[in-house]
Amino acid sequence: MVQNDILNQKQLDSLQMSHVDLSRTEWIERFEEDIIIIHNPHFKFQNREPYRMKNVLAIICNEGSASGAVNLRTFNLQKNSFLIVLSSQIMESYEVNEDFKGTYIFMSERFLSRLDIGDAYKFYEGVENDPLCQFDERTAAAFRSYIDMSYNLMLIQDLNPNTGEALRLLTKLFFLMMGWFIHSSSIGKKTQHRQSEVMTRFLQIVKHYYRKHRDVEFYADKMNMSAKYMTTLIKNASEKSAIRWIEDYVILDAKAQLSSTMNTIQQIAFDLNFPSQSLFGRYFKRIVGVSPSDYRASVKGHQKAN
Repeated sequence: MVQNDILNQKQLDSLQMSHVDLSRTEWIERFEEDIIIIHNPHFKFQNREPYRMKNVLAIICNEGSASGAVNLRTFNLQKNSFLIVLSSQIMESYEVNEDFKGTYIFMSERFLSRLDIGDAYKFYEGVENDPLCQFDERTAAAFRSYIDMSYNLMLIQDLNPNTGEALRLLTKLFFLMMGWFIHSSSIGKKTQHRQSEVMTRFLQIVKHYYRKHRDVEFYADKMNMSAKYMTTLIKNASEKSAIRWIEDYVILDAKAQLSSTMNTIQQIAFDLNFPSQSLFGRYFKRIVGVSPSDYRASVKGHQKAN
């Protein structure tokens, strides 16, 4: 069993893992604030509210299944699935089955910036487009060996001053391997679904601009299309309108801030570029069905009850 002094509840909260039961989780190890590994966490309750990641998170599923979304793109984890969530991306958990077993690896941006990964931009772009890989048993075993070695290095970090450098080199190897599989997966899926290229480009632009622009015309102009033509393409590719995609990004961000930050509603409205709190409130209620304050109260009440 994990020892509570390895990681306290406040630190779990900062990782957006407040629903983890420390006493019943198999083990947790860490190296400073750079890497934290939680192996087979036991969840006290299902955390289904969206939250923005503060670190890079890698999850490998060893048994069972789970489902959720990263920036509105759904994923289904099963045995030997590997998911990477980048910092600042918004994650949602739909369902974690009781038989789920997996390893969560949190890495700080400071640590990753020192890895000196070649073509890092291409790696991050590949992860943003498709954060989930499905491995065969041999490949999954190779990645689990990274976890085992990292764990063993952390156990002797008080004896060896070179632990940090060893972890850095080991993690660089991990990302070099991971980059190849992500690249291969992306090429295969792009070939199979070339008709969705417009959709992919649209979502990339929305991801960068939704906090400042909520009108379809802005995105159509960025894509050098008429608003009507772009809307038709997006609807055909996703069965959801362009304006609905934009609204979903705005509301997802708003929900994440309301449920997992102490930002005031006025601060959230300002962050999402609404001219006033009242306009933000009407926008949120029109789409969600309740006001931002009522949504926050219901989330806090649910968390307190759990």
